[in-house]
Amino acid sequence: MLKITNNLSEMALGDYHSYPSFQKIDITRGYIYLLIDSSFPEYIKLGMTRDLKRRYKEYNQHKPYNTATFIAVSDVFANVVKVEKKILEVLLKEIHPIGTKFEWFETKHEDRLKEIIEEAEQHFHLYNPAGDIYATN
Repeated sequence: MLKITNNLSEMALGDYHSYPSFQKIDITRGYIYLLIDSSFPEYIKLGMTRDLKRRYKEYNQHKPYNTATFIAVSDVFANVVKVEKKILEVLLKEIHPIGTKFEWFETKHEDRLKEIIEEAEQHFHLYNPAGDIYATN
């Protein structure tokens, strides 16, 4: 899992420019992320996106200032929808989510959320730097 910055409070939209968007290339590729929002400081969101920059803008678009911040972003998954579904299956056996969408959790579970994403990277993510090929197992 990529750590976006050493000081999470210093993150800005420009920090996501180095992450490629896969939406136009392959709609199955994408990232799993953890997000916090200072408007809801006791909760953390697990989600998936094909475009980090777009998702960042979406979370902050109707606010007078940016309150949502990514705290962790996975490597690219070849089938991010499948991976998110599997991660949520594991999480829901261990941790009770907040709300009806099953994507918000109490921040006390942050370490376990990160562990599950890292486990998913090991099981669903193969990377070949020479060919830049991603595949699911």
